[in-house]
Amino acid sequence: MKLTKNQWIVFGVICFIGIFANLDKSMIGFTADKLISTYGFTKTQMGNLSSVFYVSFILVTIPGGWLVDRFGYKQFVVISLALLTVFSFLFGSVTGLGAIVLLRFMVGFGQAGYTNGAPKIISEHYQSDQCAKVQSFVVATAGIGGILASTVGESMINSNWHYAYYFLSAGYLVALLAVIFLMKDNFKDKGAGNAVVKAPQQKAGFFDAWKNKNTLLLALAVLFSNLVGVAMLFWLPNVLRINFNVENQGTLSKIMVAFYIIMTIAMASSGSIITKFFKGKELKFIFVSSILTAVCLVVFITTPIYMLAIGALYVSVFTMMLAFSALLSVPYQLVPKQIIGAAFAVLNIGAFVGGIISPQLVSLFAQPTSYLYSFICLSVCMIISGACALFVKKPVEIVGGTENE
Repeated sequence: MKLTKNQWIVFGVICFIGIFANLDKSMIGFTADKLISTYGFTKTQMGNLSSVFYVSFILVTIPGGWLVDRFGYKQFVVISLALLTVFSFLFGSVTGLGAIVLLRFMVGFGQAGYTNGAPKIISEHYQSDQCAKVQSFVVATAGIGGILASTVGESMINSNWHYAYYFLSAGYLVALLAVIFLMKDNFKDKGAGNAVVKAPQQKAGFFDAWKNKNTLLLALAVLFSNLVGVAMLFWLPNVLRINFNVENQGTLSKIMVAFYIIMTIAMASSGSIITKFFKGKELKFIFVSSILTAVCLVVFITTPIYMLAIGALYVSVFTMMLAFSALLSVPYQLVPKQIIGAAFAVLNIGAFVGGIISPQLVSLFAQPTSYLYSFICLSVCMIISGACALFVKKPVEIVGGTENE
């Protein structure tokens, strides 16, 4: 990508924040496993730990996207990082179930500020043809965060899980300082030499994004896709133990690291793959990728051949992340720029609802000795996600060319 100096600064800072935000999300699965074995918490209680995180996400996101469109993103990013710094540190300082769940709920508030601000940062600092690629790299921080969670994070959690969250808090503090000092001038566009020139903005109505049919369909697709993604991130270590008898910590770590490496490659390359080979066919690409993911999930959980199962697992995460990244890229083409923040807020709400439902859905169908029915359910969810994408219409196909735009 050919970017200006300030655009590279913005890119570096938002990717750094994304790495720690996703390290946080990925590390919670290992933490939950540790809390179950250390304090005797149940799977249902640990499912609540994930669900409350997404509940707080939604509470901030409902007005958050509109506020970002109306007033700008700087204060959201700064406040969110301050909250994450404080509450991550406190999370690592407690042992009681009530305090752990409450503080995880508060961490969700902080993460929502960054999540709502990032799309607006991208849309205002980059040209439209750059947004998909930048978005794919930002989304790819989920994989990088996962790799760190499976190595550095898991090691710290097994040694002393409290230290893992002190480390996370320190990372958020560095990110906060980077936003304040490195991105200070970038929050005000100075011209083409530093950032994309900002055109006068129309004031977006609170419900404008909710009236956009494409936004609602994409949000539904994201809901079911993220439901599967969260389930994989949260439960996979336990699934490998229960269904595949992977008890050796070193083996488990290697599987998870490879899982996150493949995730990172898929998300980082998705922007280039879509723009180069599937431009104009993004929605069909999402559908096909979702179907392939569903098939691989069934193969993973049903095959008696261990190596085939692991291979199917890796193919499923690759195609799932391609589909998910594409879902987060197409709004830049299909949604009016003046409501892009609110539109992504609607998508995020869909993702968060999926995140809330996911742990409980998996635990509902899970048996003491198998996650078979849970993964069949996840496969169905991927099919629904892909089908939703097929109903999205390109702007030129909308009757009159202006409906909901």
